[in-house]
Amino acid sequence: MDSIAFDKNRPFEGILLLSDLDGTLLDRKKEIPARNLRAIRRFQEMGGLFSIATGRCPRSAELVARSAGVNCPAVTLNGAVVYDFAADRPASQSCLPERYREILRDVHAHFPSAGLQVYVGSDIYIVHSNEIVERLFHIEHIEKCRQEASFDAIPPQVNKVLIGEENRELQMIRRYLEGRLDGMYGMFTEEQYYELLPARANKGQGVRRVAELCGINPACVAVVGDYYNDIDMLQTAAYPMVAGNAPDDVKIFARYIAGDCDGGVVADAIEHMERRLLQRGKL
Repeated sequence: MDSIAFDKNRPFEGILLLSDLDGTLLDRKKEIPARNLRAIRRFQEMGGLFSIATGRCPRSAELVARSAGVNCPAVTLNGAVVYDFAADRPASQSCLPERYREILRDVHAHFPSAGLQVYVGSDIYIVHSNEIVERLFHIEHIEKCRQEASFDAIPPQVNKVLIGEENRELQMIRRYLEGRLDGMYGMFTEEQYYELLPARANKGQGVRRVAELCGINPACVAVVGDYYNDIDMLQTAAYPMVAGNAPDDVKIFARYIAGDCDGGVVADAIEHMERRLLQRGKL
């Protein structure tokens, strides 16, 4: 990974680092370890740009972004929306085909217990609730974003759909939808959450867009994640890193494996990058 002219006093000059939230920047209590916060401040003081890449909606992501002190746009909704918190507006976004509503009706007809949520930016339309999707509102502090909606009332243009159910039923839903998702695709973001996203929306594309907005050389982009929805950005970034708590088949995409999320994954990643930069003048 080639870098710009290297300054040992500002080793992170021209480097962009994006981190996943749950299981990476955040610990199991959904808090940012103090060690991560200290490392991020130091990273920025030495020239680095830091932000987040998450499946959360912009408003939920903003709560963490402000605590972490991000200094560039963020990837939200798993790449469907790149959000500029400084300007308080989307920098870019993509939408599902309008026929997603037909898909949702069919899912509800065949799997009536599945929770169904539709995302338009930070507006979250609850089409059918269950305990699993209700849990998200508590975890992500997004109760104010909630709106109840019937199938007829949900908007035609949306950024993503989330289906919440036990994993066994979600696997059945995944198989049921095979071959029916023209212009979109399905992806597990956790064992109990399956999302429908626009065909070209993923964290990798979002990371590219953030680098473009910030004028960062693609060769100077690093990311850190922990789950399957991070694979696109791990494959996209010049320097991919993974949390030690990640599944083994996600770790294979990493050039560096950090410790557990409770111990400060982002701090591990930043300290590792600093050692490499000081030794090699590049990542």
